[in-house]
Amino acid sequence: MAEATWALTSFYHTVVNCRDLDSSVAFYKLLGFEVLNDRRHVTWPDFVAGIFGLRRANGRGVLMVLPTDRDGPMIDLIEWLEPRAAFPDPAQAAETVPRILAFRTRNVLQAHQALSAQGVRFTREVYEPAPELGLVGSCCCHDPNGNLIELIELQPGVRHSRANEALARTQ
Repeated sequence: MAEATWALTSFYHTVVNCRDLDSSVAFYKLLGFEVLNDRRHVTWPDFVAGIFGLRRANGRGVLMVLPTDRDGPMIDLIEWLEPRAAFPDPAQAAETVPRILAFRTRNVLQAHQALSAQGVRFTREVYEPAPELGLVGSCCCHDPNGNLIELIELQPGVRHSRANEALARTQ
């Protein structure tokens, strides 16, 4: 079999559809992101619609990055002007499968406390599981667009939770 001549090399960015771009930029700044490229006043060229498989496309956008991970994935916040994006009904959040963005976090307890003091509402207090899971703690809040934002702190040297291993030991 021939060796592949292509490969994915890194996660580049994710688009977060926004109800209101300015409130979304303010929220992600609270989380520590900074603006890398502000495209709020750019008219999209015609080829953009074709790239996304749309008849027409236009929007306002801001590309943001974590200053601690400048070469890491970026968030591309877009308020779609044409076509308009649909958003879940906030009143139905408990009955809707969430769209989740998870961020590794240093000192999740302090993050929860600081963001709560700035008016960010969380779904619950920080969850602090048994140490064998490899997690220090995690908590979730909603961004202005209905996305669930998970802040998760792993124990040093841990890449992901050890939920499978912990479950296997209890069976």
